[in-house]
Amino acid sequence: MAQHELRIQPAQPLHGSVTPPGAKSGTVRAVLSATLAQGTSTVINAGSGDNIRAMVRACEQFGARVANVAAGIWTVEGVGHHLPESCELDAGNSGIVLRLLGAIGASMQHCVVGTSCPESLGRRGNQELIDALRQYGAECHGQGDTATPPLIVGRGHGLHGGRITVSSRRSSQFLSGLLFLSPLVGDDVELLVADELRSAPMIQITLDTLSRAGISVDVDAAYLNYRVPGGQRYQPGTYHVASDASSIAGILAAVAAVPESEVQITGFMGNDLGTAAMIEALGAMGVSITRAGELLVCRGAQTLRPITLDGSACPDSILPLAALACFAEGTSTFSNVETLRFKECDRISDFRHELMTAGADVDERRDAIIVHGHGSVKGGTTVFGRHDHSVVMALAALALRSELGLTIRGWDSVAQTYRTFFDDLQSLGANIATVEPALTR
Repeated sequence: MAQHELRIQPAQPLHGSVTPPGAKSGTVRAVLSATLAQGTSTVINAGSGDNIRAMVRACEQFGARVANVAAGIWTVEGVGHHLPESCELDAGNSGIVLRLLGAIGASMQHCVVGTSCPESLGRRGNQELIDALRQYGAECHGQGDTATPPLIVGRGHGLHGGRITVSSRRSSQFLSGLLFLSPLVGDDVELLVADELRSAPMIQITLDTLSRAGISVDVDAAYLNYRVPGGQRYQPGTYHVASDASSIAGILAAVAAVPESEVQITGFMGNDLGTAAMIEALGAMGVSITRAGELLVCRGAQTLRPITLDGSACPDSILPLAALACFAEGTSTFSNVETLRFKECDRISDFRHELMTAGADVDERRDAIIVHGHGSVKGGTTVFGRHDHSVVMALAALALRSELGLTIRGWDSVAQTYRTFFDDLQSLGANIATVEPALTR
């Protein structure tokens, strides 16, 4: 089947106002916590992407009732710890949804967690999660040598607590799944990160969500040792979800790419470390962003500066930042981002390939993206979204400032997190149109 294609022309200045969605990371954690609580919880600024819908569908299979009571406001009637004995779930194309559901599924007699996206999430390994779940006493396995989905999990003869080790070098999502599971075990659980923790801000979101659900977790200063006391139960509560960091980065990069633009981002709830680090990085590149409460105002940058950034502070925002760096004069380095290799695609190698296809000059290391900015990018080519919303949004920003624009194949993957992204860009004045897809590439 031919991929969808979207033609983005070099833009005139963008003006207007948009409201990006709530964060996938916060919304899926909030909905799951609310499901595991007995009673009614409220989720404020909930996102609406496809990956969030996958979590909602799974929680409804658990028995929860999720209702949209107003724009971005949901109520969740949870089931507490009374989960069904058997479930077959679809994680969509989200790693965090897969890992959270895989962990929670281990508390059931039998649970299958698969994906409807075999070319993307279906290729991502989960052996670290499987190895850790077996330490709880679970009976579980994935497919092949790396435990790709579907994951088959269950409690076996019963789960127990104790000392559990987990590798978090590739992803912090395995640890997040175990932190959600541990209160269901009944015993004290000590979780030890066996190597190094990637994406500490994502673990902080997990800890914040659990705290709002009444779950106490003791953690050391290095985020490597966690203790979850036994006997705890999830409690209903109110969850305020931050604006989605990758979506905010995508729209800010698009606006910043076009000189003389001025756009308001409304409903901004920047209550997470990753978003703050992303805005600081944009400022270092020369992008003007001002904030007044829930309002951000971004202005297009005439000149962009190269930067050196430890990307672990804002991993979900690296790709739009790297796209902007293509227009700087000089070399930008985004380091400590190896976790990007294990997302919907390899966000280092795959993204580098698409940037180079567009005419940019980019190198890579095992854990770094290195952009050699030359002030301009030719464009005029067809690039591929790689089944990844972050890749698509970054390529859109590149197209807007390029000399000849870009055609993006597979652009509809943006719906994983920001369903109205291209509608919003058009409302700001971007020249975007669908085109007949080529039969081959």
